[in-house]
Amino acid sequence: MSNTINQLADIASMIEEARDAVADGELVDLTEIQGLVQDACLAIQANPPMDADTVHEVIRRIIEDLNRLAEELKAQQEKLGSAVVRRAARSAYKTGGEDN
Repeated sequence: MSNTINQLADIASMIEEARDAVADGELVDLTEIQGLVQDACLAIQANPPMDADTVHEVIRRIIEDLNRLAEELKAQQEKLGSAVVRRAARSAYKTGGEDN
């Protein structure tokens, strides 16, 4: 199994964990996933994998899972309601910006 496939498997696993967390009603931070996706894309561009068909299929599944996660996050946000989201955003802003 190539290093690229390993990177993509890690990304897929993290997306699955995020989807599970959302299903459990938890809020998720996708920053790490975003960074790993960017790193994998750069690695693929710099050194195209020999097993391109396999990599293409894995990427296709990751995209499908990301689309599902996006729908689940949208549903979660609607369920929580805009007041809760606004309150959490204000709290996060106050915590990070107290020096301002």
